[in-house]
Amino acid sequence: MTSSHLPSLMGLRAFAALLVYIHHYNPFPESSFLYQLAREGYVGVTVFFVLSGFLITWNYADKLSYTAERKRFYLLRFARIMPLYWLLLTGLYGIQWFTKGNETASFFALFSNFLLFKGLMPSLIFSGIPQSWSLTVELCFYLLAPWWISLVARRRWWVLALLYSSFILGLFVLYKNHLLFGSFYTIFGRFFEFGVGIYAALWLRKNQNPLAFRFKTIVAVGGAIGVIIGYVLAVYYGQFSVIYTEWLLYNLLLPVAIGFGLAGISTEKTFINRVLSHSLAQTLGKSSYAFYLIHLGPVAVVLQRYVSNNALVLFILLWIVAYGLYRWVERPLYSLIIQAKVLRR
Repeated sequence: MTSSHLPSLMGLRAFAALLVYIHHYNPFPESSFLYQLAREGYVGVTVFFVLSGFLITWNYADKLSYTAERKRFYLLRFARIMPLYWLLLTGLYGIQWFTKGNETASFFALFSNFLLFKGLMPSLIFSGIPQSWSLTVELCFYLLAPWWISLVARRRWWVLALLYSSFILGLFVLYKNHLLFGSFYTIFGRFFEFGVGIYAALWLRKNQNPLAFRFKTIVAVGGAIGVIIGYVLAVYYGQFSVIYTEWLLYNLLLPVAIGFGLAGISTEKTFINRVLSHSLAQTLGKSSYAFYLIHLGPVAVVLQRYVSNNALVLFILLWIVAYGLYRWVERPLYSLIIQAKVLRR
């Protein structure tokens, strides 16, 4: 199998983006249990992180031991994420400057946003494009991915344990006064999600028999739903500690369920697999990055103010814009960077 034979995972990107959208545009009455469940839509970011670890391992596990391939890997990751992000961020700051809405933004804040350092600092976490904090976490993973994947592939468990201990130590040293922030907005708290994706991909590469464990998808979906419902009951109705409950359920158990689900979606013929592999899901999945970047910010504000404030209508309009950005901006810029690199050789 190759990445081209895993179309359902592209569709899963769209589903993860949908979860995040529901979190920010909760359509249910505030007093309802469904409202509390929809608030947990931010777990779509967890899906993105586990999926990122899975796909990068799936596509590059055999290549990243070579220096040239590592350089190509970093170029591809840069070309995939930064051009569209920089374009939208420049547009945002241009609008704010023109409307005098960004008079207090310091050079340091601008610098940190453009280089995505902002996700490491509590004071800047939601500055610029608010949801782009997750890109900082992604970039930290990309930097470590070649060695991280190698450690898991070679079963260097003691070195891997040392790496994970370093993450935890870094959390308590660097963010001792901001543990909630460090736990849920930085690589120091989210490392396990990428690690699960890495392990799931390596396991699948060695065990590609779809009958090895039957019903993986349905077990994973049930497990993930159970974890989310458990969190809602524990925090909103049982008054359990947010930080400890989220660490146990969302930072540890949920990634395992998602990783198990990725193995199932990749090998089993199920209704979920067919839905995620549908052409519409593929189209939405390809434009999910653009959708994620614009679902909060000027584009969403303009659409709400001048077209419709209805959550469903806004959702459709945002995805239309996102597809346009993907097709006529993101994809051409990606190709341009790759071609320019090739021509230099």
